[in-house]
Amino acid sequence: MFDERGPAQRRNERSGALQRTEVRRVWVDLAVAYPRPPGRPPRAVPEGVDLQSRVPGELLGWRRTTTGEWVGWVCVPISQGEEVRYVYQYVAAAALSPREDLRDRR
Repeated sequence: MFDERGPAQRRNERSGALQRTEVRRVWVDLAVAYPRPPGRPPRAVPEGVDLQSRVPGELLGWRRTTTGEWVGWVCVPISQGEEVRYVYQYVAAAALSPREDLRDRR
């Protein structure tokens, strides 16, 4: 997904998951990972879980699905009002893109 060669990693001995040797910073598009049902009008719920934003995450490894698609094992911050929780989950490759953080320019 991030290069032409595809994900080149090692397998985790316990889980069998494909893993990179280093953590990769990614953007996770939660609206792609959790698409809204078509035809359903949006309704604002301020205390609800925000699954429509683009958030920074960490890609920890890759796994193939039974249908041959790639999913990334990521750590993602999910916010609900003022509270932020970090969750680990599989996310479809289409929802992931590389992220380069800007360095502090002091």
